[in-house]
Amino acid sequence: MKISIIVPVFDQRNAGWMALESAVNQDFPRDSFEVIAVTGSRGAAEVAAAGAGALIARCNHVVYTDLDTEDVANEVRLYQAGYEQSTGEVLFFIEGHTVLERRCCGVIDAYFRMHPESAIAWAPRLNQGETPLGALISRHNLRHERRATEKGVFSFGATSVIKRSLLERLGGFDGRFLRFSETALFHSMLRAGIEIGRIGEPLATHYNDMSVSQWRKLVMSAGEAKCSYYNTLLARGQDIRAEVRHRVYLAANRAWCARLLYPLFRAVGALFLGLALGAWRIGKVPAYSLYVLGLGCTDLSGFCRARIRG
Repeated sequence: MKISIIVPVFDQRNAGWMALESAVNQDFPRDSFEVIAVTGSRGAAEVAAAGAGALIARCNHVVYTDLDTEDVANEVRLYQAGYEQSTGEVLFFIEGHTVLERRCCGVIDAYFRMHPESAIAWAPRLNQGETPLGALISRHNLRHERRATEKGVFSFGATSVIKRSLLERLGGFDGRFLRFSETALFHSMLRAGIEIGRIGEPLATHYNDMSVSQWRKLVMSAGEAKCSYYNTLLARGQDIRAEVRHRVYLAANRAWCARLLYPLFRAVGALFLGLALGAWRIGKVPAYSLYVLGLGCTDLSGFCRARIRG
């Protein structure tokens, strides 16, 4: 069973080129997996500037797109471009800041050999964060992992592997949902009663250190994606209350309300994040509580901004 590792050269954070390097250096027969690198409009210049030409040459396919890799909304479009060039039966979408374990492909192969009926599986992940912000992101990732242990989860970010046949059955990516596309697919799987398997060991380490401005872009983009997804469901006549975890999104999904709330959530989100970063070395538990508030408010500001734009 051939594995396709799809690596967007995007959102590299503090990992540099280690994500791509870890993909091509798998301890696994080279003809049993392929590496597809996807980059944007500045890709050739970035590769040259980083001296990464030899690394790129070891990939099976290199996809140069006209997408702006500084725009976080393009993540799913980069995945789509790589998916279109892939040939494997199993698809493994990773991120520019996720460094694979050397035996990652072997672990994936062993799982599907043991569970041939399975079409998707998720694995725990390791987190690396040296700065206060990176450490807070790591802590939040672990919280999501605990929830996943109880309820199952689906994420493209080097935690889940999916068979091509299932992705095609679900209709693939929906570009309208941006960073929420994977959640939309996850909800489709839940509705279809598809069981998500579990791989027992981590496949990758996520490097989480980034600037505050990059964090804000990513979180607001997630909020904008939620707005697109929820309103698409409403347009189909679906009741979204079961999909929405926090009722405040229902209130914010009115244009007049979004206009009032957008500057408030943006300012309060920045305030709570600043307090969280300042409190991290004093007390990790209160700092994380402040971080969650900052994350939620910033996500809501992105949601409101998208709602205002219609």
